[in-house]
Amino acid sequence: EVLLHAASRTDAGVHARGQVCIFDHAGRREHDLSKLRYSMNQLLPEDTCVREAASVPDSFDPRTNLGKEYIYRLNTSASRDPLRRLYEWHVPERRGQQWDTDAVRRGAALLQSDTARDFSAFANMPRGAERTRRIDPFCTLRELRVVQTSSSLVSIHLSADRFLYKMARNMVGALVSVGFCELGVCELELALDSGRFSHTNSPGLTAPAQGLVLDRVFYGEDEPFKGHLDLARLGKS
Repeated sequence: EVLLHAASRTDAGVHARGQVCIFDHAGRREHDLSKLRYSMNQLLPEDTCVREAASVPDSFDPRTNLGKEYIYRLNTSASRDPLRRLYEWHVPERRGQQWDTDAVRRGAALLQSDTARDFSAFANMPRGAERTRRIDPFCTLRELRVVQTSSSLVSIHLSADRFLYKMARNMVGALVSVGFCELGVCELELALDSGRFSHTNSPGLTAPAQGLVLDRVFYGEDEPFKGHLDLARLGKS
């Protein structure tokens, strides 16, 4: 039996290109990491792949990282693309309002900060035993970048030292509401200052899971995968 520890949990339906996982390899037969990676990929299901493998010190804990980067993909065209339905959120014109990329970028710029801020307004109540645990609501959202990759395809990049429960998806939902003039940029600012939206305790629109990808986990200058082509990643879709 292999006990696996991962850098981050993701909601059901969320993808991970940059998940980092560790397990104890001491005493096992295969020491060539390239062969080990090949063997694992032969056994894993088709929606999971080990992209890189590296040996790390016993003290390494993937959960003690410097932050994560997520990417959320939107499709604002009139027609959905069935081939991408598992990897993007289709948000066509709503109530006659067309997508306003400039408004979304203004909203994103407002939320981005180099210092820690209270993001309670963009978090859902944790489930299970975590409901009773006190959660620190302060996060440093280092990057919230909106990229128009084509006339109808949009990527939203979110990078922070930590994310609250459903914070990334709620933030994308709020920005989509801004993009269709259902929510004003000023309302984002008020929610950030007060810890809640005026009409409800949440943004009201949570982006569905399938458009979100955990793209990278950061470990800084001392990260143990330095020298490899990429982080030791286990990508799961």
